[in-house]
Amino acid sequence: MSGFARIDSIDQLRVFRGHMVKFAERVLVSLADAEGEMQRVLVWLETEANTYWSGQIRKRHEAVEKCKDAVRQKKLFKSPTGSTQSAVEEEKALRIAQKRLEEAEEKLKNVKRYTPRLQKEVSIYKGGVQRLSTSVSSDIPNAVARLDRMTATLEAYAAMQMSGGGADDGGAELFQRIARALGDMGPDAPAAVDYKPLRNKTAGLDREAAKPGDVRLVKWMAGPLHEKERELFSKITSDRNKPDENLIVLVENEAWEAGNIYLERVPPPEDNPADSGWYLGRADGETGDSTLSTTIGALLQGRPDLQEALTLPPGHLVLMDVTSVKAIIDEKGTDIWAPIK
Repeated sequence: MSGFARIDSIDQLRVFRGHMVKFAERVLVSLADAEGEMQRVLVWLETEANTYWSGQIRKRHEAVEKCKDAVRQKKLFKSPTGSTQSAVEEEKALRIAQKRLEEAEEKLKNVKRYTPRLQKEVSIYKGGVQRLSTSVSSDIPNAVARLDRMTATLEAYAAMQMSGGGADDGGAELFQRIARALGDMGPDAPAAVDYKPLRNKTAGLDREAAKPGDVRLVKWMAGPLHEKERELFSKITSDRNKPDENLIVLVENEAWEAGNIYLERVPPPEDNPADSGWYLGRADGETGDSTLSTTIGALLQGRPDLQEALTLPPGHLVLMDVTSVKAIIDEKGTDIWAPIK
């Protein structure tokens, strides 16, 4: 390895993890509260305020007409002495009624003026906080998952040291896991797993026997992929398309517990257009006891970092370990990932 990491306390990783989770919760709650308050005001303007002032205009217009009629009656009929009656009080009431009517009309005008303006400001606000919201809801859960894997690996290493274990009892493999968890595998990294057995594993899969399953909340040992790695997918020249999130993807049961996994896409079955052809399985030599069926959208809720990988066409296989993509094999058997890493 080109460097080393000094970790004095595994408990501090747990403390840091707790702070990250609390930060994410507070940010998401604050964003939700702010958006909820804006929507409440917007709905109030569009419904209650508009209805209220429209009703007030109608009532106050009727009051103005009554006051006008009172003034007219006062001036039309003479007093018992035959003189013209004073309409000072009636005219005063008329002016007050007219002023209240003008106030209601101005209020309704403001409601109609500021409703579209508030709608625009809400859209601007949502656009401004979208990046923060995405980072908190996606990047932080990925970071928390990585901390969990690092903590588990370091605890295993500490337990091995206390028991006096070494390379002969699995220590070498554990050292490799630690190095990958810290993202610092050097030129002596182990060779990539042979992908041909993985092709055979996918080919022998009974896709019709898969049972519905939910993998949105499981904790994955492999991944998540780095942002830079996800950007590298744009350099792949294969005909890539954004996957339909309603299509089916098959997942090997407990694949999330493996340090090495793979994604392979075969041509979708002609008799099942809802099947994307994707399969996510273990690449560590172990085999799960069953196969789960879920949607691409559900899988991406738990593993949003796989969005770019799932754009690859049939015939491609993506091999991953705990922190990175190890290889991408195209339909011709060529590793197209190696040249662009």
